[in-house]
Amino acid sequence: MENKILLLLSLGLLLVVKSYTQPSQMPEPGSKPQSPPIPIEVFAGDKYLNFQMIVIKPLKAGSRFSFLNVTAYSADYKNKVSKNEFFTEGLLSYEVSKGFSVNAGATMHFINGFRPTAGLQYVYGSRQWFALILPRFDLRDSYNFETFGLVEYKPPINEKLGLYTRVQGLYVHNSKQNFHERSYLNLRLGLSHSNSVFGLGANFDRYGPFKIFKENYGVFVSTQLF
Repeated sequence: MENKILLLLSLGLLLVVKSYTQPSQMPEPGSKPQSPPIPIEVFAGDKYLNFQMIVIKPLKAGSRFSFLNVTAYSADYKNKVSKNEFFTEGLLSYEVSKGFSVNAGATMHFINGFRPTAGLQYVYGSRQWFALILPRFDLRDSYNFETFGLVEYKPPINEKLGLYTRVQGLYVHNSKQNFHERSYLNLRLGLSHSNSVFGLGANFDRYGPFKIFKENYGVFVSTQLF
């Protein structure tokens, strides 16, 4: 029952984000589609270091097929192996409507190891907004249901600077044993200049069925590779 509720909430989130991020104008006829940039971020907190990279690239210009990768790790400053975390996922996506895709691929997790996975995907990008929603199911072992969401708002301040805000969240539910496995909420607030962003951040993490809490406050810097 709880899995069905989580799935419905994820689908609802996809629809809400899609409705609020639809472009107000159609692209100009004959305009060449641009390949999305690759954002890379380093977050230095008071307790540990975070790295994140998101890749969304079409297999070729105008193709409905694209590749998506989310890679993230957390490193303890004293290199205590038990406190280090690593996760990466690679997904092949097929766009069924504007921004909305189905996908399948695999994940690699520092505890759970390798798992095939499949799910849905919504991506939207403009000068001021970026949204990525990824609900998916692992296809083996604990059959985790996971929803990843990220929304950025980047309004300009003047000709050189812009405001940067981001809300990013994750919820992982162990479907086989029916308990909360992992969740987090990451917040960012800063300034953008050209392709670089810097500012303040906070990460709030919860682990396991007892939702053990860990927080991390610090500064971040990110850039976009084209």
